[in-house]
Formats: sequence, C-alpha cells, structure tokens
Amino acid sequence: MKKFRNLFPVVVIFLFCTSCIDNDQDLTYEYYEDYQLMENVLNIPNDSPMDYTLKFPEYYGRDAFFNANMATLGRVMFYDTNLSADRTVSCASCHKQELAFSDDKVVSDGIFDEVTDRNSLALGAVFNFQEYYGTASISAVPFFWDNSIRTVQEQIVMTFGSEKEMDMTIDEVVDVMNNNDYYRPLIKANNMDKITNAAAVEALAVFVNSIGSYGSKFDKELSVAAGGRIGFGQSRDVATRSFSGFTSSENRGKDIYMNSCASCHGELMGAPNELQANNGILINDGDYGIPGSQGEFKVPSLRNLTLTYPYMHDGRFATIEDVIEHYSTGIQMNPALHNNLKDNSGNAMAMNFSDDEKEDLIAFLKTFDDEEFLTNPLYSDPFIR
Repeated sequence: MKKFRNLFPVVVIFLFCTSCIDNDQDLTYEYYEDYQLMENVLNIPNDSPMDYTLKFPEYYGRDAFFNANMATLGRVMFYDTNLSADRTVSCASCHKQELAFSDDKVVSDGIFDEVTDRNSLALGAVFNFQEYYGTASISAVPFFWDNSIRTVQEQIVMTFGSEKEMDMTIDEVVDVMNNNDYYRPLIKANNMDKITNAAAVEALAVFVNSIGSYGSKFDKELSVAAGGRIGFGQSRDVATRSFSGFTSSENRGKDIYMNSCASCHGELMGAPNELQANNGILINDGDYGIPGSQGEFKVPSLRNLTLTYPYMHDGRFATIEDVIEHYSTGIQMNPALHNNLKDNSGNAMAMNFSDDEKEDLIAFLKTFDDEEFLTNPLYSDPFIR
C-alpha cells in the first residue's frame, strides 16, 4: 500500500502537466519584452517578426536576406509622423505603398505647409532597392532626381534634415525614439537599451533596402522565357523573345519599348543603360537637374510606372499618355539633348507613334504593375490608426 501512496503525487503532477500542454493559452510564446508598451499603438504580433527574406524570380538566380528585427524597427520609423518637426509628416507621406511608394501630387506636402522641390520618386519603381542601388561604389546607381547622393544612409539623413520635408536632425530623431515607449520593445529586440544615431539610420536603411517589386506579369513571363537564370550578356536576347503569356498587344508593345526606350531605360527593367539624360523637356523654374548640366535628370526605372503618376521631376505630365505623346511629338531640341533622342541629322527626334502603337506600348508598360506589392504586409503601415 505504501508504494501506491508514493505514486499518487507523481500521477497528479503528470496529469497537471498534460492538462497544461493541452491548453494552448498556457503555451503562448512572447517575442517582445514589454510588448504591452506598443500593443495599443502598433499592429505588430508578439510571436515573431515577419520574415524579410526576399525570394526573387528564377531568372535572377539569387535571393536576399534582411535582418527582420532591424527591418521591423525601420518600418515603424518609415510610417511615424512623430519623427518630423511638426509631427505631421513621415517618409510614407511622400511614398505611399498603394502608389508603389510614390505620391500622386506634383510635389509632396512637407512640414508646416511647405512643399517639396521635386516630384517624389517611386521607391517601388525598382526590382529591389538594395539590388538596384547597390553600394557606395563608382558603379552604384545614385539617388534623387539630380543623382547627388551615393548611399541610402546619406539619403535618409538628408531627407530628415530637409527644412521642407521633416526638418529633424538624427539626434532629434533618436531622442524621439528613445522617449516614446512603443519603440522600447523594438529597440530591445535589436539588443539595445537605447538606440544610437547610427543604429536608427541603419534600421531605416534596412527597411528601405528590403523594398522589392518582382511579382508582376512581366517577371512571371520573363522567368518562363529565360528558362532559368539570365547570364551576363543575355539580357537583350531574352527580352526580345515573344513572351508566350503576353497578349499580342503586350508583345508588340514590348518590341516598341525595346526599339524606342530600352537604350536609356534598360532591356529588362534592371539598372538603366543611362544614369542621366536631357530628354527634351523645357526647363521650368530654373531647375537644371544634375549639378553642372543643362537640364539632365536621373533616368528612372519604370516598374509600376502606370501607378506612379504624375511624371518627370516636376510632375508636369499627369498621365502615361502625356509622357508617350512627349516622346512621340514633343521632344524639344537643345544643346544638351541626349544623342539617343536625336535623328540622323542631329535634330530632335519625333518617334511619331500611331494610336495603335501608343495603345500597345501602354499595354506592355502595364505588365510591370505588381498588385501584390501594393498590399504586401512587409511594407504596410504598422500603426493602429
């Protein structure tokens, strides 16, 4: 009888532990320390951060990984209006996800009713921000319409410091972050008690570098046409093939693009063939673009193009039809006009697209629109509004 009495506590403990295992609520895993400090402000689950591993299409041949904790912290910074001088403007104010991180205004609204000097470039116009802009090497694609900045970190510091945009030093940004409780769990998740200037800039850089749009119809069809990774020197060959999943109009538009646009903007919508160019638009308000040039501006990538109106550095063209008409009949001759836009006599070219050709070109450009990207939760607003 004594043996059974000794077994009784063991059985009770076993049954108690089993009942705990069956109760899912007792096994809830909490990822963030002090999660209660942000749960009423931020829509960020407390199980784990989202995975910022980007699975690129097969034709690209590799993927990209971004630190999830840093990207999550940067995502909050990107949408936080408290990081501006009047607490009304965030990075997302000028770069809206539903517009492929562009703005549908000619110039964007800044602090204290100021406006920006130029149209906001679409962050979603590129395949992936890090892969497109690269590092601070001589071959890296520079930033801004005047190609004046070489790294995303430098871009971040300058944008925060702009008197018309956010008017905040990085010291002030860090002070706001360290004194707002909802940042504390995110900072601790990055193994810091307080965030530093360098870490704040890097967190936002990681988030911005993770932005990628590569799920368009064009990307899917390019993978089929390529049949694997596209090797060095194969871009034009693959791009000129007829895409089996394209309509006749889309394939005709692709041919028009290859013959009339790719010499500057690139064959496969990666880095452009020309970093800057004068494209024959008249100069307004004395803005001559690249320092020392006569009206040269960045040659942008064209992903999600039909979603990122208005167009050009000053937003002068309201629609994609207006842009195509410019290249069809509106190129103006000037001493700095790019050679790709001159005819054999050295005069301004008139591409003279027919109505059918215009429709085909637009049909092709729409194949770069990536609808899933516009709602991808990796890049969405984390604040509970």
